[in-house]
Amino acid sequence: MISRSLRGLVAATVLVAGVATVAEAQMETPSRFGIKAGVALPMGDFGDAAGLGIHAGAHLGFGMTENLGLRFDVDYGYYSGDATGLDNVTLLGGVANLVLDIPTESGFQPYVFGGLGMYNWKFEGSGASVDDSDLAFNVGAGYDFTMGSQSWFAELRFLSIQTDGDALNSLPIVIGLRF
Repeated sequence: MISRSLRGLVAATVLVAGVATVAEAQMETPSRFGIKAGVALPMGDFGDAAGLGIHAGAHLGFGMTENLGLRFDVDYGYYSGDATGLDNVTLLGGVANLVLDIPTESGFQPYVFGGLGMYNWKFEGSGASVDDSDLAFNVGAGYDFTMGSQSWFAELRFLSIQTDGDALNSLPIVIGLRF
């Protein structure tokens, strides 16, 4: 089951990269590709049903002005089940974000972001599974920094998938590399 989701993540990343390459010619600054991984804390009713998760993904970003950019994120999340009969929860989706850099004089470069997208979610357990795709939004903050010759970033965001019932809310905390 995870391999199907990972294939979907790779396919979505390739699709985002292809679409974004066309858009890059219209942007003021070149594109930046990033990969990320970390933990995700389920919140609210989702936190009652699922345990600590892992979060991984990739993004492609473009500068539109000196401090404003557009970024396409593709993410995968896997949560263990805490509720009786729930084995695990997987999330796979993408979000288009606006990113606002906050100018500083140091090598520490903070930014804030927010956007909309779609996520597929799947609950598995007790020999059955439920899955659906729904609208999602996220807001967050992060900062860019360098270590050696590598460009790194760290982010914290609130992710909310708007299901027919209670929203699936989580708090991914990730670190990643930009190329």
